[in-house]
Amino acid sequence: MNITSAAGIISLLEEPRPELKVYALKKLDNIVDEFWPEISEAIEKIEILHEDKVFQQHQLAALVASKVYYHLGAFEDSVTYALGAGDLFDVNARSEYVETILAKCIDYYTQQRVALAENSPDIKPIDSRLEAIVDRMFKRCLDDGQYRQALGLALETRRMDVFEQAVSRSDDVIGMLTYAFQVAMSLIQNRGFRNTVLRSLVGLYRGLETPDYVNMCQCLIFLEDPLSVAQILDKLVLGQEDSQLMAYQIAFDLYESATQQFLERVLVALRMTAPIPSLLEEKLKPKTPAAEGKPDAETPAEASPQPKEVKEEKSLESL
Repeated sequence: MNITSAAGIISLLEEPRPELKVYALKKLDNIVDEFWPEISEAIEKIEILHEDKVFQQHQLAALVASKVYYHLGAFEDSVTYALGAGDLFDVNARSEYVETILAKCIDYYTQQRVALAENSPDIKPIDSRLEAIVDRMFKRCLDDGQYRQALGLALETRRMDVFEQAVSRSDDVIGMLTYAFQVAMSLIQNRGFRNTVLRSLVGLYRGLETPDYVNMCQCLIFLEDPLSVAQILDKLVLGQEDSQLMAYQIAFDLYESATQQFLERVLVALRMTAPIPSLLEEKLKPKTPAAEGKPDAETPAEASPQPKEVKEEKSLESL
């Protein structure tokens, strides 16, 4: 039977028996989208039931209040009571109310996470209930296979744990890594956080079954980390032929995309581990009779060495 007024149900909120109040709240929750103007007149009674922690269904009262404030356009109050509703606020429900509140929660959560990351002096601890709702929303995205959405929200809220999950759980890890790099370089304005993302990408590229050293070095260029690039090149040139070819490819990429200053710093780092040519020449030089302590006069004239072109010995500075 269709009802034409919520007045009778609202009157049950004043009954002394708790079960009648619970019954009224359940009914109001079902009809709030239609009768919210009437229910809003009794909002104080509903709020009192929520504040009464002895009342068994105080979270249900918060959910009804949240929906009423949503229809009134008081979104901040709506979010506050949605937090008070706990698990009764279903992030998986596909409704305009849920999507709106989730968007507001993300906005508030992002503001606090950014302030926390930037050590804002007036930052307050993040409400654990707000974080719980955001975590449930992340779980929904990951469970539904919406990895790009999860990755974007993770970057927006600076949740690197979710960022890495979104990449690693994807069916196309390589594609997700490429997408993540593009997003990081084009949309993230804060340099410090962008470097954090790039450093995470380096770890993810390294953790692949076949490490992607080429893209690792691209990230390291933007991180201005020539030492790590040199370590990768040093490792590759000591490997098999495929690894050596990859080292050449990386060297060409460095020449194309890195600055001259960065290249010089890579060379300096490589020289710290590479053999010094002048020392190698000294070790390989054959001993002459003079070097063995014999007088020069005993050396036959016909054995005198012909004048040779003097080669300039390379030193570390000339490399």
